[in-house]
Amino acid sequence: MRVAVRLCSAQLVLELCALGILGTPQDIAKISKGTPVCNSFNEHKVPGTLYTGNSSLGNVPILEYKISELTSFDSSFELRTLDPEGIIFLGDIGSVTNWFLLAVQNRHLSVQTGHSKGKVVMSRGPLISDGKWKKVTVKKLQDGVSVFVNGEQRMTVEQSQESIDAEHGDGFLRIAIGASIPNSNIPLTIHPPLDACMRDWEWVKQDSSVLLQDSQTQRCWDTIIPGSFFPGNGVVGFLPEALGNSSVQRSTAGEEDQNWNLLVELTFLPVEDRGVLFAIVDPLRNVSFSVSMNQSTKDLVLHVRDQVFLSTPTPSSLCTGESQFLQLWVSEDQVMLDLEGKMVIRKLDDQDFRFLKAIWGQTGTMVYLGGLPEDESPFHGCLQAKLQGVDVDLDLAEVKSGDVRSHSCPSALHVRDGK
Repeated sequence: MRVAVRLCSAQLVLELCALGILGTPQDIAKISKGTPVCNSFNEHKVPGTLYTGNSSLGNVPILEYKISELTSFDSSFELRTLDPEGIIFLGDIGSVTNWFLLAVQNRHLSVQTGHSKGKVVMSRGPLISDGKWKKVTVKKLQDGVSVFVNGEQRMTVEQSQESIDAEHGDGFLRIAIGASIPNSNIPLTIHPPLDACMRDWEWVKQDSSVLLQDSQTQRCWDTIIPGSFFPGNGVVGFLPEALGNSSVQRSTAGEEDQNWNLLVELTFLPVEDRGVLFAIVDPLRNVSFSVSMNQSTKDLVLHVRDQVFLSTPTPSSLCTGESQFLQLWVSEDQVMLDLEGKMVIRKLDDQDFRFLKAIWGQTGTMVYLGGLPEDESPFHGCLQAKLQGVDVDLDLAEVKSGDVRSHSCPSALHVRDGK
């Protein structure tokens, strides 16, 4: 048996910066490693578990077995996820055109198979994305390949003659966990990364213990809750139109949205009371608009064109373990910010409004959550976000760095549902 595991890690270099006045959002988050924690929690992750969502970091566990040495093609594992879509595992046997995919689609278990003639067989199974542990077993039976959930047979797909023949050949069986096999060119219709956890696995009745690396990024928390976890060394950036809502998308060429406004809703629970929560970055990577926490002054700060536009004290409940709810409206003549029921209103002059509307309409403008490009001013904690009333799905991100988890947070950082 041969196992290939590609690893990469991101290291955040923190600097000490004594801030006497409010600075840019980049300055606000420059702190030392000894900075007090706002909401502490046990970041321990459970040994013997495998997080499947690290493919964006290049961490794709790939198992490879010589077919002639196998005595069984059955596999089993326990799975827990809140993610509505992603790959659980993808295997091919004998050739890259003869494959089997077990995935999550629309929160349900899904099976797809294909072979060299281009035929793809699909089957939809039970609800899987509820955050509860489930035992999943894939068995080769006489009439095809069946998937069992908690001991109950739920799906069966016909096995192609090509696959049957490959089981008696001299080739290899490959299994990629949580991602597609590199350079396989399999026509997938789902977004690969799956924010999920595995444990108690047994792949084709072989010892796969080498699969688990001694790394915190390869392990899972004991219990999880909905949200997106930012570890303080990663950010997410996406194109506004990726959300697929007409109120978020840009105007088409030659058109101008006369009624443009911006609505941002954030529910968050910080581990450290610093970092950028939300930002708009133009195609030249200039920060045009941002909302951040200043740890030095204990303020929430809004910047427009790299200048402080609005500042308000953070609530006394910020570091008490209670999640915070923020609503921000930008309209033609004013900005309204509501943080935990405290409303602040500032007049927005016509020049700044036109500037923001123009930046929003430019091709290549990005929205960032949890920090700025190059992992600057990172946020550490659990976050839920809505933009223009639409829930933000971090799986739609154009840029994703660090160990950001799109659909789960440790249960100690429980955030209430946004209003």
